[in-house]
Amino acid sequence: SAQKISYKEDTDEATDSDDVIEAIVPVVNAEEDNRETIEKVLEGRKGRKGATGHKTTLYNVRETGDPNTEPLKEDEDEELEIHYCIKWKSWSHIHNTWETEASLREQKVNGIKKLENFIKRDDEIREWKENATPEDIEYYDCQQEMMQDLLESHKNVERIISHRKENNGSADYLCKWQGLPYLECTWEDGELTAKLFQSHIDQYLARNKSQCIPTKLTKVLKVRPKFNPLKSQPTYLGGSENLHLRDYQLDGVNWLIHSWC
Repeated sequence: SAQKISYKEDTDEATDSDDVIEAIVPVVNAEEDNRETIEKVLEGRKGRKGATGHKTTLYNVRETGDPNTEPLKEDEDEELEIHYCIKWKSWSHIHNTWETEASLREQKVNGIKKLENFIKRDDEIREWKENATPEDIEYYDCQQEMMQDLLESHKNVERIISHRKENNGSADYLCKWQGLPYLECTWEDGELTAKLFQSHIDQYLARNKSQCIPTKLTKVLKVRPKFNPLKSQPTYLGGSENLHLRDYQLDGVNWLIHSWC
């Protein structure tokens, strides 16, 4: 069977009517499509030819060095090409790779429209800078630096919240990443997690063994008290200075009590 679909990517990046292409194509079974998908194009750079792919992930760069900064061999000419930093769908930021447009098309990845949108926007920014004031350019560059710092923080584990045993007996870990919501937690290989974030594994295991954390069988967690909203400020609030809660603050206290119940 066939259906009418739109190739416009589901993304925050702006597109115009020319970006939407409609066609009649066969329906592809999602289980049969194992191609990687571009979630977002994060940045671009001029880099050395071939300094792309899996060897540019965070963990491979730490282990074997950055192929983009390796010293040149004698009599070797510097050859540069445009690289794009790719965040892959369903993978955490530690698996981001630098790719060329050609390498992405060779892999026939999904989401190539996002790369085209990024290139288009990059050209527009370059044109804007030619006529922008130095102050506006400086402000834009500062915003970009802040964004880069934020993206780097996404490569750090905030905490490990669960684990599971694999068939080979090793454990994988569910990682919560700095600056990202719990919705974007990812399962990571146990050996890789131990190499990069052993201290967080230790903290997770210590929490699980802690005698101070109540179990799910504890009465206070099994039987919740009935919620009785506060009509006025309780005597235990306010302190010696006799401070008084405003109405919206009392609503906030009631919300906390309701959440506990």
